[in-house]
Amino acid sequence: MNVLSVEEARALILRALSPLSTEIEALVALQGRVLGASIESRWSLPAWDNSAMDGYALRADTVKTPGTILPVVHHIAAGDGRTYHLQAGQAARIFTGALMPEGADAVVIQENTNQTPEGVAILSVPVVGQNIRRAGSDVAAGECYLPRGRVITPGDISLLASQGYESAPVFRRPQVTIMTTGNELCPPGSGRPARGQLIDGNSVAIAAAAHACGAHTTVLPPLPDNAAATIAAFEAVESDVVVTTGGASVGDHDHVRAALLTVCGDSLKFWKVAVKPGKPIIFGKRGEQLFFGLPGNPVSALVTFEVFVRPALLALQGQTQILRQKFMAALASPLRAGGGRDEYRRGQCWNTDAGPVVRVYEKQSSGALSSIAGADVLVRVPRGAPALPKGNLVEATALSDAVLQGSFKEST
Repeated sequence: MNVLSVEEARALILRALSPLSTEIEALVALQGRVLGASIESRWSLPAWDNSAMDGYALRADTVKTPGTILPVVHHIAAGDGRTYHLQAGQAARIFTGALMPEGADAVVIQENTNQTPEGVAILSVPVVGQNIRRAGSDVAAGECYLPRGRVITPGDISLLASQGYESAPVFRRPQVTIMTTGNELCPPGSGRPARGQLIDGNSVAIAAAAHACGAHTTVLPPLPDNAAATIAAFEAVESDVVVTTGGASVGDHDHVRAALLTVCGDSLKFWKVAVKPGKPIIFGKRGEQLFFGLPGNPVSALVTFEVFVRPALLALQGQTQILRQKFMAALASPLRAGGGRDEYRRGQCWNTDAGPVVRVYEKQSSGALSSIAGADVLVRVPRGAPALPKGNLVEATALSDAVLQGSFKEST
């Protein structure tokens, strides 16, 4: 198989998947989910002409000059469904949201009135339509007001509720199974590892990253470095997506590629990508099931998850904005030249009066956990890119909302 570029590999992944089936969720569970079908309004909003303010309903043409006094013949509160009639030269006390009386065509706010023994003095000359919410002026009956593919906001939920909906169809969250491989691994919480052993941090880190983009996750115990056991594990798993870390290279104890070739057959899409960290990354399919084989080094696993797996998980949920937001930032120190692959270097960003500044960490080894633990940005360095001096602008990818909100500061 050819070594693909980052863009080629990601495009191949996205072409190989379709959004998952839809499910019905209650309104309280819709925030951030993606609508699986367009929603039409059941009735107009507002359903009736109503007052936009507390004040007095009247006929505008009966008040020619400020100070005109009108008798108050009705008191209309919100929720009162009775029909009221207003004659020329009369006023009705009305409150926000209350139905407009028949014959009235304006509302004068109470601040522009004075009560008198004879009724109410209107201190400003009204115009037709002022302070009235007309029926259907917000949403018309039968209007498609929430389209399929929309990421649902609290405002959308309020609109759904106003139309009598208790639930809505959304794309299902993907079920993701996470496996790590290696005889040397022991689970977190098992104490200090024995000589030659390593604590498995990949499984919980990848699970957290998958959960953060909406997936349901299942973490399995580490797989031994055994070909038959690896194939059996892959054949038994039934989730939408399988993510493995480790065993993806070509060593004598690396069995993931061969196992995926057995399980996926001709649907093993690629094995290598020209990216650093993370060249040995595998992607394949079995039916609609997606398999990602990520490198075992912790930094490589998390970076390749970010670049390749995260967009796929979002696309499965119907998302269209699947890539992180990029922005320009000034280098806090010189940037080394690029090598033979596109690199994603980890760093920290903070805000200054002149704009964002990024420090790319000196430690960029794929095994250096400190280079990913505190990172809030990735700086992509294209293959063969020249070295850059301090102060030069580079394109950074935000890994946290705090970066985009400009609330980040330099750590001390």
